[in-house]
Amino acid sequence: MHPLAPPLTLPNGVAVPLSPAIQTGGLVFVSGQLGFCADGSGLVAGGIREQTGAALDNIERLLNEADLSLENIVKITGWLTRPEDFSEFNAVYAERFGAVPPARSMVVSQLLIPGALVELEAIAEVESFT
Repeated sequence: MHPLAPPLTLPNGVAVPLSPAIQTGGLVFVSGQLGFCADGSGLVAGGIREQTGAALDNIERLLNEADLSLENIVKITGWLTRPEDFSEFNAVYAERFGAVPPARSMVVSQLLIPGALVELEAIAEVESFT
């Protein structure tokens, strides 16, 4: 197992006992990413479109540590806090993944960070298994 980033610290200084991303066995597992600013200072301004874009940017930054991109993702699991955001979420998602998006599961759930509208986790392929 190879962590791709140091353990997470929330904007309020609390350390979270998780690895943002782990590379193992030809795969990278990215922990749930929220719509945080790139510097981790808090959630991006705006609504579901902005938070979805930021969450995907955060996933891509972690994947870049393994010389990967969003194109390497094979599975996304996501949580929305409001079902009415699903359409706008899908619009941003489609822009980022194009004609062959990864497999995906989505649920509606409360999130632990106040103001967070979306959380996304990903599994990416490092090498082809075919």
